[in-house]
Amino acid sequence: MSVYVDGLDTHPPPKDAASRRAGARHEHRWCHLVCDPGEEVELHTFAARIGLKRAWFQSPPKASKPHYDLTPPRRAAALAAGAVELDREGLRAFFARWRALP
Repeated sequence: MSVYVDGLDTHPPPKDAASRRAGARHEHRWCHLVCDPGEEVELHTFAARIGLKRAWFQSPPKASKPHYDLTPPRRAAALAAGAVELDREGLRAFFARWRALP
């Protein structure tokens, strides 16, 4: 199983109030918990293990790739649970794997 987290980045405040409040607590810094193509079941299992709700999952067509948004503390939990940290080059390779899908 390959579950990854990218680096934290500052994002615009979300539209819904609950997400805006959560984001404000962390200065709207988020990252993403993602998986290799075809490993969404493992992604959900991993996400549940670190306390993420299934309702927080985002996928196409509303999102470009299947993922969960993570706040800084959840990112730390994901890394502690074994998620692989992606640097810029790793993130480019990750997206290349998705683009290579038929």
